[in-house]
Amino acid sequence: MKVIKVKYLSDYKLEIVFENEQVKIADFETFISQAQNPMTLQFKDIAKFKKVKMQYGHLTWLNGEMDISAESIFNNEFSLK
Repeated sequence: MKVIKVKYLSDYKLEIVFENEQVKIADFETFISQAQNPMTLQFKDIAKFKKVKMQYGHLTWLNGEMDISAESIFNNEFSLK
């Protein structure tokens, strides 16, 4: 499964379109607020979180400082609406 499009919505929410054309809204607020890793904690800063990009079918921030696989999002590992 690959991500073909990502769009920042608000707060820590992203709209994600997968290669099968399914669209999900993922909320990363809990994931980021409960993180222990300093590399992840930096994304509490919404300005940094908003800079999400799609690369090789997955989500990435700041040239790989944080990567989230398409499979983990598609398989409901994040709060989805």
